[in-house]
Amino acid sequence: MGLTQIASRLIKKHGQAATLLRPSEGTYDEYGGYIPGVDTEHPVTLVSATYAIELQVWAGGLVAVGDQRVLVSVEGFALKPETTDRLRIDGDIFRTIGVSPLAPAGEVIFWEMQVRND
Repeated sequence: MGLTQIASRLIKKHGQAATLLRPSEGTYDEYGGYIPGVDTEHPVTLVSATYAIELQVWAGGLVAVGDQRVLVSVEGFALKPETTDRLRIDGDIFRTIGVSPLAPAGEVIFWEMQVRND
């Protein structure tokens, strides 16, 4: 069993179902106002936790109080998360602050996301 399978199994066992919301391309009205596109929903499995208070202070504002550290399984999820995406977790919508892959040797094991509920 490879690292990807182990990570996916652990996230599935200890995590929860959620939805990644990816906005489609928006349009502009005749006055130049932006009209956002419709969100496309993608099911994901993730583990969510808050950042330690020490990290929130140390980060100098990069990590806000209440930010969530989310580990997203790659199993059944072929997209690369982006900072324009949002996550719906237990009915709450979180915007994406940062995304980074855990990818030793170029193979993505899981995605780590920093998300914020504004």
